[in-house]
Amino acid sequence: MFTHYPAQSQNDPRPLARPQTVGIWRLTGQIHAGQWCDIYAAQPADAVGSPRSDYAVKIARLPNYEDPEATRQIRIEAAARVRHPNVVPLLDGQLEAARPYLVMPRLEGRTLAQAIEASPPHPLPIALWWARQSAQGLAALHAAGWIHGDLKPTNVMVDPRGHLTLIDLGLAHRIGHGTGNVFRGSPQFSAPEVLNGGSLIHGAVDIYSLGKILEQMLPKTHMPEAVRELLTAMIHHDARLRPTAANLAESLLKLEIETLHLHIQPQDAFVRRAA
Repeated sequence: MFTHYPAQSQNDPRPLARPQTVGIWRLTGQIHAGQWCDIYAAQPADAVGSPRSDYAVKIARLPNYEDPEATRQIRIEAAARVRHPNVVPLLDGQLEAARPYLVMPRLEGRTLAQAIEASPPHPLPIALWWARQSAQGLAALHAAGWIHGDLKPTNVMVDPRGHLTLIDLGLAHRIGHGTGNVFRGSPQFSAPEVLNGGSLIHGAVDIYSLGKILEQMLPKTHMPEAVRELLTAMIHHDARLRPTAANLAESLLKLEIETLHLHIQPQDAFVRRAA
């Protein structure tokens, strides 16, 4: 379920046939049409004549009485808000509107899926860096009592400087609560216990998903044994043997530092000076 957007990319908004306003926000173009929610580029309604649309509005496609699933996702995303540099912030919203909506910054860059597709495989330290930022965002979510619930490359944004942001918390769950009888998520990145109908949800399901993402980014050959061991632990069938998000972030940082020298070449000037 793709529900976010690069600010400047091939996914630029489609102009609207007529101006629309939601709350105090003027919608300037549609970025994405989803099954349950739509995403629009937006600006403050009083920014008349401004060419900038630095915000995004996620709005339920239909009123609650016609599509309660859309409203459910909007309400969960609002409840699971966490203030952390690696988790998308919520700026505004209205949950009681006929079509509930949330407002977020319009993130610059591209999805991790687009980044992986553009240049696989990435240098090992870059893959570890991106995985570490993801783990930091997950650690903040887990500490607040939530799991992401649908972590996959299309739900991660990477800006031009390499900063990573977790997005789309519409399928988040309270840690320790059940998922109900309906599977929600992406099977390719879902932990075995989720696919098997596990009754309780815990942070380890996000760690498994992140492990499957890291697996896509890592080079298939010449992988250091320490990296291979950590990846194996992340996607272990037994959830109890997966690391916590906080411990994972520490381990990834350590490996990031240890492997960085393999991808840095000395500049000619420094080589000549050393000689």
